[in-house]
Amino acid sequence: MGDSITPPEFILDLAHLALMRNYFKFKESFFLQTQGTSMGSTFAPSLACLYVDNFKRLVVLHDDNPYRDQIKLWKRYIDDVLLFWTGNKEEALDFSVWLNGANPFLTFTITIGENKLPFLDLLIYEHEGGLATEVYYKPTDRNNLLQYQSFHPRALKDNLPVGQFLRLRRNCSSVEDYRKHADKLATKLQAKDYPTHLVNRARKRARNNNRDQLLQPRAVKPDLEKIVCVTTFSPLSNRIQKIIKDDWKILTSGGLPF
Repeated sequence: MGDSITPPEFILDLAHLALMRNYFKFKESFFLQTQGTSMGSTFAPSLACLYVDNFKRLVVLHDDNPYRDQIKLWKRYIDDVLLFWTGNKEEALDFSVWLNGANPFLTFTITIGENKLPFLDLLIYEHEGGLATEVYYKPTDRNNLLQYQSFHPRALKDNLPVGQFLRLRRNCSSVEDYRKHADKLATKLQAKDYPTHLVNRARKRARNNNRDQLLQPRAVKPDLEKIVCVTTFSPLSNRIQKIIKDDWKILTSGGLPF
């Protein structure tokens, strides 16, 4: 389509199909979903963001909200909300009751913390007159890291520890917290048969990164027209990739058949 802009009507038609024509089969019967959107749907996060943001503007920040002046900060990731409250605990509980009565399609659960509070995968706590963070694990957390012997691309498995340690580096404000969680992560990785040298190398790489730089937004890469070759993964995948790269000039010399 080149640089043409997708008409809004086309997007609305697709949204209508995703919302109103979602069905599933159970045994020999078909069922049509008549309310909400399905979990796991590509459209679900965008819809949740739009819906909850609209609820915030029309209800939470509206003049009719009797608790509006006690809301110091309202930050949201999809349907998880971080709220800084200037009132007392009893008023916060009253606000949660009011909030849950404002929309029949939204139900909020509330967690109140005075000195520390979990939000997503962070534990936010008071430190020296400000706020600091470290990694937060839910009580139900288990070692679900990919087994190193799993039939996955080697590059994916070799780079997994790096990504995990960098996540700790970003989420932990202090070096002490990072070291504490890095020790736990190293134990988890070794329990999944990751080689010790691979774990140590990833840990060192994360430790040597500047945290301030890790917290900076990544530069948006321009969209490039790419030809994608999708195959079923096998031990031959890397060889196929190498052959295509090595002989790309030959493949394109006579013009591509597509």
